[in-house]
Amino acid sequence: MNKLLLIVLFTSFSFIARSQQEYLMFKKRDKVIERFWPGSIIAFQLSNKQWQKGEITLIRKDSFYMRPIVVIYNAMSRDTVHYNVTGFALHDVFAMPNDGIRIDFNKGRNEVSRADGHVHFYWVKSGWIFRAGAIGYTALNVANGIIKNDFAFKGSKLGIAAGVFLLGVLLKNSYRAALPLRKKYYLQTSASSSSINNGSTQ
Repeated sequence: MNKLLLIVLFTSFSFIARSQQEYLMFKKRDKVIERFWPGSIIAFQLSNKQWQKGEITLIRKDSFYMRPIVVIYNAMSRDTVHYNVTGFALHDVFAMPNDGIRIDFNKGRNEVSRADGHVHFYWVKSGWIFRAGAIGYTALNVANGIIKNDFAFKGSKLGIAAGVFLLGVLLKNSYRAALPLRKKYYLQTSASSSSINNGSTQ
């Protein structure tokens, strides 16, 4: 019974302490998409299209501080490198990753991870699989034509390949891995939200 009481008290104190902390909100108009607290991992894109990723250490009214984290995968293990804490103003953030997009460190920089299956069918949504399939099919027909010395391709098959490639191009143009922070999407801290709701300025 005492252990259960201690667990309940610890959980209650943790919740109260966390609720008193400032937090960061990623919003679409008035809807909160995601909340970030000190200790949360956040990924975002700067105006130069460079991705940043790290652990939030502190949140202010119009800024936050983050400790960049880099995970380097080796053949038999992985190493996590922590850098010095860096501060960012909310207006420094150009874009946030779209739903299901994961940012990982690769070849000396952070970028969109395309290796994991759980990244919401990136290969399909970005149209890559359709473009690659159409190019591969056409290349196979060309290779067979060279080998057999017969370039009498069936127009219907090549037309289908062209249509599939066009679908891939359309998907690529419509797919967004990053959501730019403009009128629809924006970042806001709980402190700035309170001042707006109270109709006051600080």
